[in-house]
Amino acid sequence: MTFFDVLKEAKKQLRDVTQDYEFDAWVLFSHSFEMSRSDYFLNSRLEAPDDKKASFFELVKKRKSGRPLQYLVGKWSFMDNEFLVGDGVLIPRADTECLVEEAARIIDEKGVKTVFDLCAGSGCIGISLAKMFENLEVVCFEKSDEAVGFLEKNVALNNASNVKIVMGDIFDGADFYCLGDCQMIVSNPPYIRSEEIASLSREVLFEPRQALDGGEDGLDFYRALKERWFDKISSCGSILMECGEDQADHVRTIFSEYKNVSFVKDLNNIRRVVCAVKEER
Repeated sequence: MTFFDVLKEAKKQLRDVTQDYEFDAWVLFSHSFEMSRSDYFLNSRLEAPDDKKASFFELVKKRKSGRPLQYLVGKWSFMDNEFLVGDGVLIPRADTECLVEEAARIIDEKGVKTVFDLCAGSGCIGISLAKMFENLEVVCFEKSDEAVGFLEKNVALNNASNVKIVMGDIFDGADFYCLGDCQMIVSNPPYIRSEEIASLSREVLFEPRQALDGGEDGLDFYRALKERWFDKISSCGSILMECGEDQADHVRTIFSEYKNVSFVKDLNNIRRVVCAVKEER
């Protein structure tokens, strides 16, 4: 089979699996054959090596079973940075970039020096901010052994020397970790209602449940952020939290005692981020 035939066959096999079958086929193809678009156009009529062809179609088979594309290639881009991903860690998503962009705006405007990234997962939020601001100190908190493994690798991959990793459960509360105050908290916590987990797409179900399940009403982690972490934010500091598309008002209610609560919309015009600012003390 030529490279052209190999790619064509992959698209055919993935057509009924995902609407993005052409994109998925190309990503797996490029990963397997280490070939750019320009290389492909120059070599599409050449015969594909049998060994790489076999491993490529094995990835296509796994994609057909619902396994996430990101896990199959082992890495994904977020905010123009590369992050290693795999079993046990939440996949970085474009929806979360609006949280990073708003956090960066506030950091630049207010001269923020210290940020806590809670439920850090792969570290895509905290590391992205750390790379934007070399003088920023970022502390990433993560509970999962598997996720911390990826977090450590991603700190090294991105040369983010200004990121510190703390392994622990945010339900322990900020005082448990004996750290000083911070000027900002960022978080993409689990926010899917427990009863809705089973109805998620089979692709999402490959991701770790503890990174998805937000409790009975999906708001357990927001209450923990409010009750056990908000006091750690210094005067006039901010907390920015990603939430589900129907949760923004509920999260605002949890933080209702703070006057300055605002929303940031994602590319789909969904209120994706809730931002609360602590009043001056």
